[in-house]
Amino acid sequence: MKKWMTLAFLCLAFFFYMSDRQLFGLLVPLIQEETGLNKLQIGLVDTVLYWMIAVMMPISGFAGDRCPRNRVIACAILGWGLLTFLTGFAGGLIGFILLRSVACTAVQTFYGPSAYALMADEHKSTQTTALALHQGAMYTGMLTSGALVAVILGCFGSWRWVYFIFGGATVLVGLAFTAVYWRNAAMAATSKKKSISDGMKAFFGNPAALCAGSGYVALIFSANACMSWAPTFIAEKFSMDVGAVGKGVMLGPNLAAMVTVLCAGVITDYFVRKGPRFRLGLQIGSLLAAIPLFAVFSFAPTAGICFAMLTGWGIVRGLFQANSFPSIFDVVPAESRASAVGFVNVFAYVIGSFAPILFGFISQKWGVRGFEVGFAALGAVLVIAAAMMTYSYFRLFNRYRVEK
Repeated sequence: MKKWMTLAFLCLAFFFYMSDRQLFGLLVPLIQEETGLNKLQIGLVDTVLYWMIAVMMPISGFAGDRCPRNRVIACAILGWGLLTFLTGFAGGLIGFILLRSVACTAVQTFYGPSAYALMADEHKSTQTTALALHQGAMYTGMLTSGALVAVILGCFGSWRWVYFIFGGATVLVGLAFTAVYWRNAAMAATSKKKSISDGMKAFFGNPAALCAGSGYVALIFSANACMSWAPTFIAEKFSMDVGAVGKGVMLGPNLAAMVTVLCAGVITDYFVRKGPRFRLGLQIGSLLAAIPLFAVFSFAPTAGICFAMLTGWGIVRGLFQANSFPSIFDVVPAESRASAVGFVNVFAYVIGSFAPILFGFISQKWGVRGFEVGFAALGAVLVIAAAMMTYSYFRLFNRYRVEK
């Protein structure tokens, strides 16, 4: 029962984690109106955020393996809640970069590696279910944050109150988590003798972990391309309103991913007990299933078919994401798992950050045709990742597998 209570706290924290991440994009028009920031400056705020994640992830992973994970998580929740609250006082470009992109993001990165490693430690036979429920909280935040922002704006009028309320609520979650878990000796029991080089060796010196991580990186790259440019592609190809297309692109695929990730967690835990390689096989199948979806999406004759393919992509993404970190934890020792999460996220965010730029370039040069070729070419990225994971399935997994 205790492990499920811990998971409930982490799901609530992750809900605010993802909601807080969405706030800036939802509030851009109001922020621009009040502060006068142009589109280039708005883009710079997000660019700095992604690079900050990439810089901080190895450090946060090391902290999760070196320090008591319960205390790292508590400090992270309290810290980003306070900084989200303070972002409501930002008055211009420098304020948003320093508060949101640098300080708040740096503190947030300490949450993920420790939280994922803690869930893996506590949920031996229900690991995928736990991480899938945690992932479901992310999708819930993504799907409901817009409605919550609308309610707050309707009540208070100013975008600043959105940051005040979300930040204050996050601090309350952090205080509750701290009160319950700060002195929990079992959760604090991590290997304090591990160095950062030990964490690097556990991941970079482990070909099975690198192969498992390659699929995650490919998925993030493809997801970033879709998130950034799929609405514009459909709008330009079929002469539709970008706003209306954006709602269709966000709702269907994310709802499908949320439902799938929750179902996949329970199913995977059941079959992994019968065959440990089931998880890896499911991920390989998911990547391969996405290839024809992107091909049809790219050259679809109607917008309806495009939306259907993106919903299919949401299902595939849910199947894979339910197992993203468990597949790495299958081959990485418990004392180095936070570091592994940190390192794989460095690759995911750095490589994934080039997807929006690359698709922007080819669409600028070749228009709709560039989009079509670009989205279809995502299949090649997924093939490479699937090939690496297949190699691990047959040649590496049994050799590097870690007993739970």
